[in-house]
Order: sequence, then C-alpha cells, then structure tokens
Amino acid sequence: MNCQVSLLKSIPLRLIANKLTFNQLSLARNLEWTNVGRLHCLLPWWEDTTVSFMKSGGYNVISQIKQVKHRALVIAGEDDRIIRFKDAVRLHCELPNAVLRVITDSGHLPHVDSPASVSKLITHFVLHDCC
Repeated sequence: MNCQVSLLKSIPLRLIANKLTFNQLSLARNLEWTNVGRLHCLLPWWEDTTVSFMKSGGYNVISQIKQVKHRALVIAGEDDRIIRFKDAVRLHCELPNAVLRVITDSGHLPHVDSPASVSKLITHFVLHDCC
C-alpha cells in the first residue's frame, strides 16, 4: 500500500488536483502551490502514518453529525470540483442548526479564492446568526 500512498507525492497528480481545486490558476501559481501542497508528503514518517490512517477507516463522522447541537456555518464554493455541492447541502441538512452559505466564483478552497467573502460570512455568522 505504501506504493499507492506515494502516488500522492506525484507532481503531475498534484498539478491536476490544483487545476480542479482553483479557478483560473496560472501555471506559475499552480507549480508553487503544488510544491507547497506536497511538503507534508516528503516527511520521513508520512507514508507509514497515512497507510495506518487509511487502514483504520480514516475520518468517519457520519454517525456523529447529529450530536452537533451548536449553530454551524457551512461554506461551500460554487465551483467546487472536489466535493459536490449536493454533499454540502447534505451536511447542511444533517446538522440540526446549520446555515449554508455559497461563495460564487470559488472552488474547493473558498478561503483561498475569496478570503474577504469568507471573512465577511464568518463575521456575520458570529455577530448575527450564531446566537
């Protein structure tokens, strides 16, 4: 399985993932973010830890979602090509006290694509929606 995990270090794979994640990303910026995005994969313990995590089942919070009683803000990028919008809607529906907000012209990482918009949504949520 370590060979399969080592694929995550792949520069071509990371370039494709960035292309899917970010809108209108220049080649220079894509290369820069590819290098930054794979830094953790280069740590000597990363492969063994990742394999162990995957064998354990990874993150499985589905059974715990209904236990969240606090207000929650779900922010989704309108153009997210990694996580489908219907999954954001599903999370919103499963969280009993959630508010769903969509960032237009944003992909998988709205806080990177549109930091001012995300900041505004969080501020509004904290000041108005969360009480």
